[in-house]
Amino acid sequence: MNKVTRVLCLLILTCLVLSLMAGCAASTAPPAANGGESDHQEQPNSNTSSVPADRVDVVYFHRTSRCYSCKYVEARTRYTLETYFKDELASGKLTFQAINVQDKENAAIVKKYGAYTSSLFINTVKDSTDHIKEATDIYLLIGKDEAFARALKGKIEKNLQGEL
Repeated sequence: MNKVTRVLCLLILTCLVLSLMAGCAASTAPPAANGGESDHQEQPNSNTSSVPADRVDVVYFHRTSRCYSCKYVEARTRYTLETYFKDELASGKLTFQAINVQDKENAAIVKKYGAYTSSLFINTVKDSTDHIKEATDIYLLIGKDEAFARALKGKIEKNLQGEL
């Protein structure tokens, strides 16, 4: 192998490794213009904005191999829910699931949410209709415990009130 071929191979290998590392930490989709949330499977209804949600599902997707950021998001999400929403969790008004996107048994829910890597979704269910939004901006708060909890708490409170 000549020197140019070796350098080219090294460059390609470096790019692949960096791509894999970045893919674990966050979704590659850019943050949406609506405050860091992107719509996935929303079926709008003009009467839903002022009516409280029937239920809010917080769903965290992760891969089998998990980095610091993946573990942090799940741990801080659990902390936020258990600290500020005990009653809602107990009543079933709020639910939480952590789901491995690589487990074949989870294929249906992974497809429903459109998840493929570490992602946090908030699904407001009103009149049996899903209003799924990905909370992409939450990844900017990794390592900032109080800011993370405050931001997630605010999102969940709005969703429980039915604000979409």
